[in-house]
Amino acid sequence: MKLFYAHYISLENAFVRYVRAERADMLAPWLVICSSGLVANQLKKRLAREFGAAANIHFMTGGALVSVLDSEAPGETLPLLPQDNLRDFLIKNLLQEPGLNRYPASRGFVQAVKSSLRDLEDSLVCPDVMDEYLRTSDDGALETDKERLSWLNRLYRRYLQAQQEVPGYRPYQAAFERALSQVEKSVFLKGFKQIVFYGFYDMPGRQLELVNRLRGHYAGAIFAPYMNHPAYRFARKFFETNWLSSGGENSEKGAFGALGQTGLNIFSAGEGAKTPGVQIVSAADASGELFFTAKEILRLVEKDGYSFADIAVIARTVTPYQDELRRVFKQNCIPLNASFSYPVTHYPLGVFCLNLFALAQNGFERNLVLSLVSSPYFKHSSKNKWRALISRSLVNRDFNQWQDLLPQTKNYDPEFLAWLTHIKNRLEQLDRAGEWGVLSQEALALLEELTDTAVFEGKDAEIYHAVCERIQSLSSYRVLRPQAQTGEFLEELAESVRGLTFNEAETVRGGVVFTDAVRARGLSFKAVFLLGLNDKVFPLLMPEDPVLRDYHRYILRDVLGYWINQSLDRGDEEKLFFFAAASSAQEKLYALSARRGSDGKEISPSVYLAELARATLINWQGEDTLRVSGRLSEKLSAVAEPFLTPKELSYTFIFTPENAVKKYALAQLLTPGIADSLAASAGLSKNGPLNAYDGVITSGAEIFAQENKLGFSPSTLQKLGQCPMRIFFEKGLKLRQEDDPLSRQELPPNLRGTVYHEILKDFYEDLYQRGLTHELFDEAALEYLNQAVEKHYRADGYRQFGIYPVVWELLLQDIKDLLGNFVLDDLHDQGDFVPAKFEIPVSLEPSSALPLRLRGIIDRVDVDEKHKLFRIDDYKSSRKGTKDLASDIFKHLIFQPFVYVLLARQMQELKGYGSAGSCLLAIGPKYHRSDLPPAAFEDVLPRACRFLVLLTDYVKNGIFFINPDDKEKKCQYCPYAALCRRDSFKSLLRARKSAAYKSLQEAIK
Repeated sequence: MKLFYAHYISLENAFVRYVRAERADMLAPWLVICSSGLVANQLKKRLAREFGAAANIHFMTGGALVSVLDSEAPGETLPLLPQDNLRDFLIKNLLQEPGLNRYPASRGFVQAVKSSLRDLEDSLVCPDVMDEYLRTSDDGALETDKERLSWLNRLYRRYLQAQQEVPGYRPYQAAFERALSQVEKSVFLKGFKQIVFYGFYDMPGRQLELVNRLRGHYAGAIFAPYMNHPAYRFARKFFETNWLSSGGENSEKGAFGALGQTGLNIFSAGEGAKTPGVQIVSAADASGELFFTAKEILRLVEKDGYSFADIAVIARTVTPYQDELRRVFKQNCIPLNASFSYPVTHYPLGVFCLNLFALAQNGFERNLVLSLVSSPYFKHSSKNKWRALISRSLVNRDFNQWQDLLPQTKNYDPEFLAWLTHIKNRLEQLDRAGEWGVLSQEALALLEELTDTAVFEGKDAEIYHAVCERIQSLSSYRVLRPQAQTGEFLEELAESVRGLTFNEAETVRGGVVFTDAVRARGLSFKAVFLLGLNDKVFPLLMPEDPVLRDYHRYILRDVLGYWINQSLDRGDEEKLFFFAAASSAQEKLYALSARRGSDGKEISPSVYLAELARATLINWQGEDTLRVSGRLSEKLSAVAEPFLTPKELSYTFIFTPENAVKKYALAQLLTPGIADSLAASAGLSKNGPLNAYDGVITSGAEIFAQENKLGFSPSTLQKLGQCPMRIFFEKGLKLRQEDDPLSRQELPPNLRGTVYHEILKDFYEDLYQRGLTHELFDEAALEYLNQAVEKHYRADGYRQFGIYPVVWELLLQDIKDLLGNFVLDDLHDQGDFVPAKFEIPVSLEPSSALPLRLRGIIDRVDVDEKHKLFRIDDYKSSRKGTKDLASDIFKHLIFQPFVYVLLARQMQELKGYGSAGSCLLAIGPKYHRSDLPPAAFEDVLPRACRFLVLLTDYVKNGIFFINPDDKEKKCQYCPYAALCRRDSFKSLLRARKSAAYKSLQEAIK
């Protein structure tokens, strides 16, 4: 076969010349074997342009040729052993055999071993040759790693043997050998006048063996991408060893498209030259790259006369860009000619299937169960009721917690717990040892039972069918091992399903091509947008193969003669990818990079971008580079209006709000919804008094009446003083924050406080009834405390809170120790007072001095019968307040000591008793008591009442302004922080300048 070699552009021209010269009979059958389907399509289009038609020229890939020759060979054949999960399972089992179990057979290690074994097999490495080399070699560099390489060779030998032993399948090598034996006598091959190989600059030993066999028996030519250029360093050894050995024609004409002659200087020390067709673009981020790309494509098509088919968008890998690109191109009405690949987890149905079988392994985690039940694919008539039940429950994870806490949930449905128990049992059955076929059928039955196929749409049917096929394929594991081990089936099922990928094509004829740099080799377009020229993105970092290391590969190729590449050689191949992609642009090349990554951190441009800039004399850090701003206003203003989408056009109108309505009307985009939004925007951006967008409403009196009917509690008053807007969300809009699920490892602070209150109530009440408050030794007091603890919280009390038993045991001891220290100090601090009344709900009716109803639950009332006095005690789980509780009413909005005295003074049970004030008792490692004495209460009474009226008048008058305060970090714990406009400068300015805010500040001075 004749050899022609050149860079891709010149190589394609040489191919056309060869067809013109050698194909005198335009109907003579030719076979062209291409490196990829895209290259084949490129050649078909070129021949059609040159000759009007390409009749009887057949294109196929090397893999397709092997399949044709294999099927042509006589005799019946078995199906090929697939490359999917069955092969992974085979390797996993081999790694567990005696003598081969050097390393744990983790999932990642199995994949690494699989890749290395494939390289050895593709290179036709003979284990016997390797053994001989290892026995006789005196290579000192190999001495430290010889044992490891010997292990790999034993594994390889066993792998080749095991593939042949798998019942019902045959290894790929068997198919390849059949194809090879068919080369000389193939009716298929003999039907062609010429056989041409096109686009191969590297290939593994097995593929090379087939090519060499064909070269020896058939007329034709080889068109190899190669030139004496630094970008082709990766291909040089293969080219010189395998292609050039028999001579060839250098067809390079110096054609590098938009790069011009500067293409010769890339990756070399040659001087640069100005290249008008190259534009370097620096975008704020990846979305900015695509924004510029879309707008420039529209300009090229509308202004410069390009067609969409003349344009390509190329990235080193398409995955980081594909979702955003599809969205942006759809918004800009740019047709695409591309195929996209997604993992099964990209699709809700795929996630649903995986979640189902992962329930038990993930401990029936709350969000996982909720996700399953909330899925539209979940089939059960009570699904909506169950979703609400799960949301209300305090369950976090662990099946025992579902059993313990679910029955305590409001509107509990026993059917849900029964269903969950049923699923648990089914999954446990699947996780036991058993026959692969039986377990796979049970798994399919469970999936079918819970999946509502009636709601399927789009790709759902395809995905469901693929998942079912994967689960069914697990039954084939029996050819390797009859039974699954305990805990193995669900793990294999999950990994098998997770390995599924699905293609989504947007193949609009004449659309913009979007592909990766590997598949773009050999293609050409008028304009190319080369994305992602950033460090660690293009070029990709190529780590060394952890199993078959580079020195091992060097021995195989350069010492033993097997054609196998070193992993780190792939770094040189990255240069070829870049050079091929850059030179595929015939007229315009746009080289784009991002300044920030997806995490917002700064990222560096690629060394390839710097090299391109050097060769083309572009100051890539200066004015020569087009910068795409990260600011929306600047980004949109740089684009002509005809190229903006309606949404983007809308944004430009908003940037000048004074003319926005007029511009919307002229663009025929003004709708009632947009008109309302513009009015709201105008209201929000105004200076002046508070308005309707600041929480000023007309229905404040109604909210006040609703709350005043029950009474304002100290906690409501505190929230109102902190930020009136929070009360609007809570009381006006009736928004509610869901309770946090309970952890299995701790008791949340609110429940710990409940525990303290219940225990202390029983403890002091028992002492009061027995008349023992002042009569007990410390040991006796602690015994009564233990009785109070055990009355409410026994050893099995963990079920009430869904806590692990061992954690509950430690928590219970911690509670006993903490309360023990507290009650001893508290009893010693009683003086003439005796704790007499506990957890008392009480309210205070409105009066002329205080025209609002107050309510609360008083933790404890201590009584001094001798002096006819009472004192209010309020428990706190941590130290609160200062020494001056009267001032704390205003400075820290601590209302309990004051309000509870007001409430207690009108209690019937305390008639005839005078007030001795109130106190806060801190339940903590150290006993602490803060007092509000009677005199201080009387002094602060008028001012405090005016303050309460001021706060509640905000509600009555419908004034709910925002009042953020970062010093006390109250916004950090507010459930509505994401809803208010605390970050809006104008909203905050109106609030700060309002009379309501000033009156609040005056009141708390």
